[in-house]
Amino acid sequence: MFITNLKIHNFRNLIAKEFTFNHLINVFYGSNGIGKTSILEAIYYLSSGKSFRKGSFKSLLNFNESDFSVYLECLIDNNKYTFSVNKNKNGTWKAKKNASAIYKQSDITNYLPIVSIDPDVYSLVDAGPVQRRNFLDWLVFHVKHDYLLLWKKTYKCIKQLNSLYKNKATFEEIDVWEKAFVKYSEELNIIRQDFFHQIKPIIMKLSTYMQPEIINLEISYKQGWSDDITLTTQLKKDRQKNLMYGQLQHGPHKMDIKVSTGHLQASQTLSRGQKKTLSITFYMAYIELLSINSVRPILCLDDFDAELDSTKLKKASKFFIDTGAQIFITSVNKDHISSVFPNAEMFHVEH
Repeated sequence: MFITNLKIHNFRNLIAKEFTFNHLINVFYGSNGIGKTSILEAIYYLSSGKSFRKGSFKSLLNFNESDFSVYLECLIDNNKYTFSVNKNKNGTWKAKKNASAIYKQSDITNYLPIVSIDPDVYSLVDAGPVQRRNFLDWLVFHVKHDYLLLWKKTYKCIKQLNSLYKNKATFEEIDVWEKAFVKYSEELNIIRQDFFHQIKPIIMKLSTYMQPEIINLEISYKQGWSDDITLTTQLKKDRQKNLMYGQLQHGPHKMDIKVSTGHLQASQTLSRGQKKTLSITFYMAYIELLSINSVRPILCLDDFDAELDSTKLKKASKFFIDTGAQIFITSVNKDHISSVFPNAEMFHVEH
């Protein structure tokens, strides 16, 4: 997959930007606050329908403008494709593939997988389970496109059950939805576990490569309910608590990847730099597993050289270069980033 042309209009502070790409590695450099990150964010938004930064979609809209748009041309298996999205301030989303209207974000994501690594990547290790759950779910979705439908069915059951618990519905109503919830949750859990067991040895291998000083790293899969009982039994045990609190206490929406060093959480024992490097390692493993499954994503590395020492930066850059993927990178230091990505095409971004 190779992006050849990119056009951005009214996206954050980018009023009208157009780029043509001829190289696998592309670096956007310049001072802070001029829109380098927004270029990567626009590519990511087109692919995923969301930003990798916090805030509502309205924060993506340039000041006083009514809508924004992102358009790109790319080659997939030597065939030319065009994709575009437009969203207005009322939230209306429109998209096209090869000039024909499409109506689901997944129709773009399936064709155009993007992996983004941004400065807040350390939160994968440092923050709560939501980020790690999303990490695993996106990995599965990129490989098994029908996973999204199963995920939606599961979370529809969660939403419905929470409403029934909150409104103290009859046991007959609750039983119907709990049976559906168990069915979909168990299917979802089997798939998640399978992909976790595939990615775990890759993470451990790459962690040794990136940070050999961390000798007691442990990662484990927590399904979201007790390992010793079935989900059906867990729901029976939780029935009164679920009704009391108006929400499910256990289930796949509580799934987590536990990251620890020894018997302590890695978020407590590792430095910020180590957590960032370990989080990047997770994404390196993510990319390697996608490649094993014949998925070749575009890589967006935002402010990638910040907070990484020279040794880790060289190791990581070598890994990304060796993937053969097209890479988009932002940096404030042209010389620094070009020293580890020597064959990159450089784009100077100015106000």
